Amino acid sequence: MSTAPKIPADETLRSLLKAHLDDHDLIANLASFGRRMHFMKAFAHYEVFKLIEDMPGDIVECGVYKGASLLTFARFLETFSPGDRTRKVLGFDHFKGLADRSEKDGLDARVGNTAEGWNPAQFRDTLFSLVDAFNADSFVPQRPRVELIDGDVRQTAHAYVAEHPGLRIALLHLDMDLYEPTLEALKAFWPRILTGGVVLLDEYAIREWPGESEALEEFFDGAPPRIEKFGWASAPGGFFVKE
Repeated sequence: MSTAPKIPADETLRSLLKAHLDDHDLIANLASFGRRMHFMKAFAHYEVFKLIEDMPGDIVECGVYKGASLLTFARFLETFSPGDRTRKVLGFDHFKGLADRSEKDGLDARVGNTAEGWNPAQFRDTLFSLVDAFNADSFVPQRPRVELIDGDVRQTAHAYVAEHPGLRIALLHLDMDLYEPTLEALKAFWPRILTGGVVLLDEYAIREWPGESEALEEFFDGAPPRIEKFGWASAPGGFFVKE
């Protein structure tokens, strides 16, 4: 894959971080260093969260990568539902990137849609430590808010559902990019999504990532529900409410 072009804003932020800023500057002043594009996605996730804020049920994310969306949703629950410890954020990932591919996933090296793309393996242990730190800093540390399920979602999703008959889902976030794991996640979790719950699709209708759209449309026999999108954000690709 070709080297990504340098972005002036990124270069400026990197130079500042490498200069004389200490760790606390970044931790306590995150908004000073985040780029606009990254905050746009968090704002979109907040709009989706508001749709399920007053519902029971967990938030399930398939495709955790380095944990940004997972911990964003967890912070929403900690902020707006701190006393309700029944709701958790579950993250499913095998932390091996996009290796498990099918012909329906296409190839596009420009966006990392390759067998080697988007591999967070070296970040895995750091993510587990970040989740531990988040749970320790939560309103009730004795009741962890976030749970990571490590493994191939094509197996772990079905196993988790079988082992947790009380699981009910308010929000299913699909961000695996690929056809087969997306289809298996829908098969496993769809029966547990509450009426009024939301399915959030990170790569829906994005040409460079055909697998997610193919999986959704196959699951619904070519007639998926009406999918909405925030016109002010390129990602997520879409979402719909279960009726």
